[in-house]
Amino acid sequence: MHDLSTIALVGLLVASAVGGVIQGAIGFGFALVAVPTIALVEPDAIPVTVMLMAVPMTIVMALRERAHIDVGGFATIMVGRVVGIAGGVLLLELVPESGLTVLVGVMIMLGVALSVGGLDIEPQRWVNVGAGVLSGVMGTTSAIGGPALAVVYQRRPGPELRSTLALSYLAGIVIAVGALAAVGRVEGWHVWLALELVPALLLGLWLSFRLASVLDRGWLRPAVLAFAAVSGVVIVVRGLA
Repeated sequence: MHDLSTIALVGLLVASAVGGVIQGAIGFGFALVAVPTIALVEPDAIPVTVMLMAVPMTIVMALRERAHIDVGGFATIMVGRVVGIAGGVLLLELVPESGLTVLVGVMIMLGVALSVGGLDIEPQRWVNVGAGVLSGVMGTTSAIGGPALAVVYQRRPGPELRSTLALSYLAGIVIAVGALAAVGRVEGWHVWLALELVPALLLGLWLSFRLASVLDRGWLRPAVLAFAAVSGVVIVVRGLA
């Protein structure tokens, strides 16, 4: 890791807090805010630092509504996710360093596309497996694995969606970080940076409950997606420069 300036670190802390507020307010958005910001400031921190940051958040979300977890759906998602994680690790190993920035930018834009696509599908065995594969690839390469699963569960009750996706993402993080560590892509500074940023994320989650009544969810969701889309384009352009 390059030494971060005070301004850069403050920027990452603010992005983590804002991501937490948005996650708590509309149920998604942390990664779509945090990943582009971190990728622009410290690209080598992607995906490991963001995945580690998400651990406490996903634990809380999974435990809070654990009675609503779709156990069968979780199992089929994880079958695909394991395959996707293997594919993601392989991509990181095969894609040259100069192309990894472009890969992250593309995955961010794909996450946005999935979030706004509005596909009319329901959870079922092979759909879940396929979404798990895509989520595993996206999560392992860019830490944005949620949209692929959210598309499948978007019409399910909120507690089922949040708890099932949180547990799937938590299990995926454990497997992905282990796989990345096995190929030498997890370093001590990834953990240290995550520990520095997690308090800001948790503060944002706490603030989201205080601000829920004043946040206009009608404009917040498209604003987050627009920010992520523009950031993805900027990251791709920078990677190609």
